[in-house]
Amino acid sequence: MGGLYDLFYTFAVQMDIIVNNSPSESTPSTPYVSHLLVRNRSIESRLYQKNIAETASHRNTMVILPTALGKTVISLLVAANMLYNYRDRRILVMAPTRPLISQHIKFFSSALKIFEDQISAVTGKTSPDARSAVWNKKDIRLLFATPEVVKNDLEEGRMHLGDFSLLVFDEAHRAVKDYAYTSIAKKYVSQSSNPLILAMTASPGAERKRMQEVCDNLFIEHIEHRSEDEPDVKQYVNPIDIKWEWFNLPEDYLYVISLLRSMLDERLRWLVQRGIIRRRGIDWIFKRDLIEAGESLRYALELTMEEQRGPLYIALRNQSSALTLMHCLELMGSQGSYSLGAFLDRIEKDEGKVHATLLKDPRIMEIKVLVAKIAKEHPKIERLVELVKVHHLSSDNLRGCSLNTKVLVFTQYRDTARHITDVLSRNGIKSSRFVGQAKREGDPGMKQEEQATILESFRNGDFDVLVATSIAEEGLDIPEVSLVIFYEPIASEIRYIQRKGRTGRKTTGSVIILAANNTIDTRYYYASQKRIEKMKNHLNIINTTLKSINRMPFQLNPMTPEELSVIEKRQDRFDEHLYKAIQSKLEKGKLSETELENRLKKVRDSKIQSEFSIEADLVTGAFRRQVYRAARQIHSELAKAGMHGIDVQSLHENLAFEHPVLLEALKKLEKLKRIEWLNERKIIIVDSLKKSEGEVYDVYIEKIVQGKALALINDKWHARLNNYDYEGPRDLLRSGSLFKAIADLYRENGVLNIRIKQIV
Repeated sequence: MGGLYDLFYTFAVQMDIIVNNSPSESTPSTPYVSHLLVRNRSIESRLYQKNIAETASHRNTMVILPTALGKTVISLLVAANMLYNYRDRRILVMAPTRPLISQHIKFFSSALKIFEDQISAVTGKTSPDARSAVWNKKDIRLLFATPEVVKNDLEEGRMHLGDFSLLVFDEAHRAVKDYAYTSIAKKYVSQSSNPLILAMTASPGAERKRMQEVCDNLFIEHIEHRSEDEPDVKQYVNPIDIKWEWFNLPEDYLYVISLLRSMLDERLRWLVQRGIIRRRGIDWIFKRDLIEAGESLRYALELTMEEQRGPLYIALRNQSSALTLMHCLELMGSQGSYSLGAFLDRIEKDEGKVHATLLKDPRIMEIKVLVAKIAKEHPKIERLVELVKVHHLSSDNLRGCSLNTKVLVFTQYRDTARHITDVLSRNGIKSSRFVGQAKREGDPGMKQEEQATILESFRNGDFDVLVATSIAEEGLDIPEVSLVIFYEPIASEIRYIQRKGRTGRKTTGSVIILAANNTIDTRYYYASQKRIEKMKNHLNIINTTLKSINRMPFQLNPMTPEELSVIEKRQDRFDEHLYKAIQSKLEKGKLSETELENRLKKVRDSKIQSEFSIEADLVTGAFRRQVYRAARQIHSELAKAGMHGIDVQSLHENLAFEHPVLLEALKKLEKLKRIEWLNERKIIIVDSLKKSEGEVYDVYIEKIVQGKALALINDKWHARLNNYDYEGPRDLLRSGSLFKAIADLYRENGVLNIRIKQIV
């Protein structure tokens, strides 16, 4: 970007320092990434990101970084290298969900110098014909898509990956078995003579077999792994205080657990005695054993004649009952009586034979009564409320210090999330539940638009506690929080790293993990510790075994100085008006320093979000509609102004649109070649530059009738104006409107008519 953007940004940064003077804010001395295709002062320069990006620009690389250490920045730097060096090649960035795609688009478009018509998004909401048009339009150089769409379009022949210089796989740990990433990578390597793959994840898993599978499926040649403790990363990591808190369960909880345990043990012994599960004792039978037993029984059913299947059905019923009871035990011990009660209510509505048999057991009937009568909350709930209150009280005592008061609570189950928000509400604490889209029995889930609204409210401080399921672990742009609470431990090291990474981004963060003694929580505690260490050891071993693939390098074809100049000049033009508007208010003293700082932050945020007019499905629907409406009004105003044109600042003041909307509308009209710039301040409708032939008349609209208007010409003659004889803005065609126009007069059946060619 040119000097004008530097001037605006420096001014904004200086105001940040004056108002806040926070050491966590970027200062003018902070080094920034310097690249011909990266906007000035848009990305802080970090040596480890630069080094990883350099490596990833030459061979297939898996980047493993904890959340908030900048995997997306690395992907942008690699993309910038490819876009600049190979101007005839394209880039595809993939992420598992549309919200993640939307985040990538906003980040890339705010930091990269690229023509707005060279970037596009393709998701499942895009029709096949439209997707095909996007894939085949070679001018679109940077594409964002969900993997299932890419997989389907490759299989249907709607796209080909031969001209792509880079494929980015976000959340790459998903690339196992038949996930779409696997087939996409295989197609890419077969269709491109010089494939380059960048895979990104916070953790590829702890099991060596799974790690190797991910690397093999994505044709990885090298792994770049950093932890928070490594020298080149440590300076950018804020310390996170991790604390485990353990609780003993109340007597009424323990009694319910004993009933469930007795029922489960009966079924486990039955399965062991018949050799369906091979274990020395029932204490060493876990959920995975039951799931594998079920798979074996179902496979045996397929190979057995109908009249001989009776014993297998009985075995399958016991296996399924054992699995259900094991789940009930986990709910009661780790989640609480509310979650167990909600689960039992759901299976009671199920008409399956397994649940029907289970629910007839007198012990289950007793458990339902007991759970309904338990008044005491699970000790985790009580402690959670206490933690949130103490956290907010500490924040109130430090009022004026810009302390982040936001809390993120993770829980495994939707029922628990609902109960936690209810309990917080009863204690006068504002919170919101945040769950995924999938429908569950009695729970419709949350549409992506609803998710976006909740996150925006959380970001704006409408409430301070977000209670989320696993949907908030992966990728989504969750606002910075100062405290993360795990309602339960989790065995998955991937999810542990993702949850923990939600705090400690800009300042010191805290993580508190709540666990109940002698429950599934205890097992998960030990499992999570072992799996993280295993992951680090396996990564070092696997990296030495990876093999290179054969390549035929593309011929370098870098972008021209003319292309770069056009991009910068176009942006500078809009930035000038933005800067002048802010500067004038500062000079006139209309805004206090605090108000100005808030205004600048809003402008910067809006500027980033609306830099390009792109199909980002989650967040831009309403914005696009505003842009279209603004473009129509601007075009109409310019048509009225004729050859005189209009000052852009006047448009901003006279039209009731926010600056980002106006900016995008002007870009759209310029892209469609409907407007041109007379100078640095004034725009004119393109038609006005082409002077039509004819006389100039004063036209006064007297009356509007169906399909035509009655007009007074030069205060002398009455003439009829047919709709097909009018070239101009439609809002001028109203009673009492007066304007000048280049026109022809003609007679038809003895009636005087006027043909208006151009408004002047």
